[in-house]
Amino acid sequence: MREDDLDAAVAEGIIDRAQAIRLRHLADTRRIAEKASGAALPPTFAAEDSRPVDPDDERFRLIGGFNDVFVTIGVCLLAGALLGLARVLGLDEAFALVGLIVAWGLAEWFSRRMRLALPSIALAVMFAGSAGLLAGIGVDAAVRRGLITRSSGEDWTFVAIGIAVMLASRLHRWRFGVPINSAITAAGGIATIIGLLLVAAPDLVRNHLNWIAFIAGLIVFAVAMRADMGDPRRLTRRSDSAFWLHLLAAPLIVHPVIQLATGGLGQLSTLQALIILVLFVLLGLIALVIDRRALLVSGLSYAGIAIAYLVAQKVSDGLGLPLALLGLAIVVLGLSAGWRSLRAWLVPLLPLGRLTDNLPPIALPDAR
Repeated sequence: MREDDLDAAVAEGIIDRAQAIRLRHLADTRRIAEKASGAALPPTFAAEDSRPVDPDDERFRLIGGFNDVFVTIGVCLLAGALLGLARVLGLDEAFALVGLIVAWGLAEWFSRRMRLALPSIALAVMFAGSAGLLAGIGVDAAVRRGLITRSSGEDWTFVAIGIAVMLASRLHRWRFGVPINSAITAAGGIATIIGLLLVAAPDLVRNHLNWIAFIAGLIVFAVAMRADMGDPRRLTRRSDSAFWLHLLAAPLIVHPVIQLATGGLGQLSTLQALIILVLFVLLGLIALVIDRRALLVSGLSYAGIAIAYLVAQKVSDGLGLPLALLGLAIVVLGLSAGWRSLRAWLVPLLPLGRLTDNLPPIALPDAR
């Protein structure tokens, strides 16, 4: 259909303006994806299932228009109103249940029908959070009735919340297909495992929490990489799910690694600051190879602390923080500007073998 055909359909009242915009977006997206794949796409390949052909941009759907922001503000206001009423009336159980029902009902309209990205993310979090809160309230009620001892009640609360969040997010993903639910499910699974370990061996968790978080982060990272390697050109919704999983895995990996390597940042030394910067460089190399920036974002705060400490040894206290921020800005902007060139130079040098075929393709700076 031509553009004037769509305009005529709007003028005749056959479709509205929003539907015309979505039809244009669907046609443009399918045309780009067909050009990338070299073959015609099936009719079931929809606009929200596709991605631009350049994976180096690491794009994902967050805001489709200001209406997304407007609706998300309304969702947040509604959640705040329900929470305030529950606190005043003393009906926490009712708040959790109403939040669960309202989040699902709104998702039927804004997620399933209108396909609004940002409100869908907010509603997915609201639905899983309400389910977790309801489960936590249930455990608290069991403690009050003497069914569970108060000493173990907190540990079982972790388990109940984790299981509820996992089940709710999986149900929400099945119905609405919101990619962030993959990360919410993983977070619920981690909470469940930690809760079970607290019940079975509380000293093990307290003494080795960094190692547990690190292992959990590696598992989530592996799941994210499996999704990424199954869609190296990032043409499907799996890429969005992988993005959120990487965003969850990054702090779980970076924070324990820094803590274990330096012994904590309470008494930072020059050697510890240098170790942090070396780890940041290693994280940067991994991020370049897999073409995901989440690891770098999680390590930026630690790199900033290390740079500030090293700079403060040479300059007055007043200049330490501005110079550290300047150094971080140069690193971030430099990586942003030279990301493609660095990948094009680095990836061919590494002995990755057949693994290279499952990584995002290298796009040279002048490829566009």
